[in-house]
Amino acid sequence: MMTERERFLRYMRFEKVDRIPLMEMGIWDETLDRWRHEGLPKWVTDLRHLEDYLDLDRSFNMNWLPISQETYPPFERQLIADQGEVLLMRDERGITFRQQKRYKTIPEFIEFPIKTLADYEHLRERFDGKSPGRYAEDFDEDLRFRRQRGEIIGVNFRSFFGFPRNYSGMENWCMAFYDQEELVTRMIADRLQFAKDVFARAIAAGGVDFIQIWEDMAYKTSSMISPQHVRQYMLPAYRELVSFLRQRGVQLLMVDCDGRVDELLPIWLEAGIDGCHPCEIAAGSDPVALRRRHPRVTLMGGMDKRAIAAGREGIDGELKRVQPLLKEGAYIPMLDHFVPPDVSYENYVYYVERRRELLANPYGKLRKYL
Repeated sequence: MMTERERFLRYMRFEKVDRIPLMEMGIWDETLDRWRHEGLPKWVTDLRHLEDYLDLDRSFNMNWLPISQETYPPFERQLIADQGEVLLMRDERGITFRQQKRYKTIPEFIEFPIKTLADYEHLRERFDGKSPGRYAEDFDEDLRFRRQRGEIIGVNFRSFFGFPRNYSGMENWCMAFYDQEELVTRMIADRLQFAKDVFARAIAAGGVDFIQIWEDMAYKTSSMISPQHVRQYMLPAYRELVSFLRQRGVQLLMVDCDGRVDELLPIWLEAGIDGCHPCEIAAGSDPVALRRRHPRVTLMGGMDKRAIAAGREGIDGELKRVQPLLKEGAYIPMLDHFVPPDVSYENYVYYVERRRELLANPYGKLRKYL
């Protein structure tokens, strides 16, 4: 019987496996809260518990090697003001934001630490990939146990668009491609060097099979910046990063990008990246269509959250839609983002079991539900 690591890596190389991996990208806390009122045991409080309870494979997305990639040393987290229903805070990255007290919501970002090249130069020493504190003291022991358990060993790299965007703000970073070329060029070059420096220890230990390049650089209809800018500023960095990682034995490279990726995927493939996920259906990133245009692309995700929430017919329809990809390989069906709270526990269990049936025999006919 294959380990999870062997099964995942072989399947994502279009090779034969004993069964297709059965995993989920992630799940919102609010979803688990709902399910505990619908029959889920109360001890199931996170995705790891759910994987054990429903006999799922471990999610690669929730099991990255813990290597710090943010500001180091971090800023001290500060409460700036208590404004009644909200708190005005400054976090470890130096970002000022408002956060609801009672509800878990996306923060309202007020101010970002990098607006100009001078701002970046002031913070640049905190982005040194050689800083020794980026690795935990028990890293080597942790890596050894991961290997013994046969886990997928991967790293989530905060990359050339997503990382600077988080420190500059969306509008400032997108506009920088037009009016702050030196800032863009410097941050991308430094981020490339950061990756080489910070991952050197893990790679030397033979511990990295899979690197996810996190970008999130597309909206519902298109890329957040033009493909021309991606080619001009980011493609050379992608190519150099891919070459560096391939030469050191990293087997799988995929981009994590929500939104519509039609314009971006050809650039990533040109750079030597294997593929992308989560194939957000609401944005038109249909994995079936992407595979027809790019026959050797590796994909994950692509199961419409809305159809899964709708019930059994929607679930069976989604599985039937993606079944041709299961026969080809290098595609793992899962929701096109974290499982949202409008998916009932009953529907999710049905979805898991129908997937389990199909992934064990992708060539079989999906029986009609009872």
